[in-house]
Amino acid sequence: MKKILPLILFIIFCSHVSSQTSRTIPDIQGSGNTSPRNGDFVKTSGIVTAKYIGSNMINGFFLQDASGDGNSNTSDGIFVSTSTDNIVVGDKIQLTATVNEYNGRTQLINPVIINIDSHNNTLPVTKVVFDPANFNWEKYEGMLLEFSQTLFVNNNRNLERYGELELGDVRKPSPTNIAFPASTEYEAQVNRNALTPIYLDDAITTSYYSPIVFADGDGTRRTGERITNLQAVVDYVNSKYVIYPATFPVYFYGNPRPVAPTDLGNYNLKVCGFNLEYYLTQNFGTGLGPDNQTESDRQHTKIIQALKAIDADIYGLVEIEQGQAALTKLANSLISVTGKPYAFINDGGTVNGTYTKVGYLYRSDIVTPYKSLKENNSPSPANRKKLQAFTLKSNNEKFIFSINHFKAKSGCSSATGNDADQGDGQSCYNATRTAEANSVINFINSNKGYYGDDDALVMGDLNAYAKEDPIQAFTNNGYFDMHQKFHPDTAYSYVYNGEAGYLDHALANESMKKQITGVSVFHINSDEPTMFEYSGSKYQPDMYRCSDHDPVVVGISLGVISDVSSLPFDEKVKVYPTYVKEYFTVENAEEGYIQIYSLNGVKLYETQIQSNKETFSKETLQLQSGAYVVRILGEKSMARRMIIVK
Repeated sequence: MKKILPLILFIIFCSHVSSQTSRTIPDIQGSGNTSPRNGDFVKTSGIVTAKYIGSNMINGFFLQDASGDGNSNTSDGIFVSTSTDNIVVGDKIQLTATVNEYNGRTQLINPVIINIDSHNNTLPVTKVVFDPANFNWEKYEGMLLEFSQTLFVNNNRNLERYGELELGDVRKPSPTNIAFPASTEYEAQVNRNALTPIYLDDAITTSYYSPIVFADGDGTRRTGERITNLQAVVDYVNSKYVIYPATFPVYFYGNPRPVAPTDLGNYNLKVCGFNLEYYLTQNFGTGLGPDNQTESDRQHTKIIQALKAIDADIYGLVEIEQGQAALTKLANSLISVTGKPYAFINDGGTVNGTYTKVGYLYRSDIVTPYKSLKENNSPSPANRKKLQAFTLKSNNEKFIFSINHFKAKSGCSSATGNDADQGDGQSCYNATRTAEANSVINFINSNKGYYGDDDALVMGDLNAYAKEDPIQAFTNNGYFDMHQKFHPDTAYSYVYNGEAGYLDHALANESMKKQITGVSVFHINSDEPTMFEYSGSKYQPDMYRCSDHDPVVVGISLGVISDVSSLPFDEKVKVYPTYVKEYFTVENAEEGYIQIYSLNGVKLYETQIQSNKETFSKETLQLQSGAYVVRILGEKSMARRMIIVK
């Protein structure tokens, strides 16, 4: 009997193996969401394109038919679930396994490798261009793809927890930052932003895995960074399609961490508007700002590092604790770390719970406050719209600096009447914010005589994007959006749900505009993961993610009309917009030369620029969708810019 039992088992095994049916991978996948061969024991073959076997991994590899079946509706790849690690990428193998549907993923389970036919085979890569409005993920399930384009990191909120990044074919804008509320363009952008992105996953099943696979040497991965020609395999997990990189590490580039504001021009005065995200020194634990002294100390450390790097002559600070203790602490700390004399405007207020205000810090060796602070509390909220004139000591010129924090878009359940959300993209309390904008304009006009000057700069967190009603109130009354002047179509200071726009503004009236030499949004916060915050698990004592808003820094040549011709060539040349629909413009480069290169360094076009402002057509240049490097040569120098053709 002992001799008969192994023979019986062998016969059963051979019978089982001989009963499997040979199927191609496309035949197993089928053209629907589930396999027509579900539950079958099959024999198939293909090339191993990627594998993720090991501790905390998804445990398996991807197998792809080398030739395919010519049917674009059936996938040529499939996931093989196994923890057995006896194959390598590039192996051509035959195996038997059971077809299985697992939470929407078609896969092979319990595989038995019959034969490794060959090694080091060329991987069957399918080149695709991701169009979020027209991309059928199902037909690529299990396949190795190469995205023949540049992809942008739009969201990193799940980077720490799930090892996941959201990618898109463009940087995703806040709809009302580029289109008027309720307009056709606004609706189109809302719909586009709602389309399914690419989810880049690390293939690790453990939450909060450390070290973070996609992080760089600083432990971060910033929104706005890019990947070109990414190769990855498609999988279906947690009710959505994801992609796993075919190789690690993944090369990201662009939008590095800045160390100081740039593009400010030839200024004699540097002014900054900065939302500190509820800076407190006391009254902790209300759910707003730090919850305890440890968090407060961490917040302070990060804010001071940021203020030091910005090195402004005047700071207009937003969301800072009422009373003078917070301003005193910041001023004294800046004196300590920089050795420069900082002072603050005492507004006479006292601490009132944890409610915040706006306030001024300044370099007392550079500027002097002119006359007294003016506070505008109508309409409410109070303590958040202020005026102060400053005199530049070097030439005795002065200007009016308005710092503001308008009503937020939160607490919509309490909004009534015109302040209720109108469904036009501006959220609740838009009527109050618009009233605040008109109030600030009138308040400045009524105080020009008091301060004896017409030059006015409005800054702060206005809680409204560029095309919303409060900002239009300014631009319709003689104020100019300085973000649009210096960085049209590319400026942002806040990223919410992967959408980038600017709530933090620099608006100048006509006389002030002529003296502004540059505007820089110091991207130290909005692109960074929240894990670096003072309350985050990856807190670091540096300036990155010291707030949820980016500081806005303005260069001013106070008392001198800014002359762009005096700027260095690479600073005065403008190429806009960055996102090209039909045309783009080159400005301040007359008699220079324009060269256009692909990202792999192939020169596609060159000609001399005939005028100071020249427009180019993507159709004329035969530019396909994608990213291009634009080089402008002139004055024995070169300016380098990038454009994205839609």
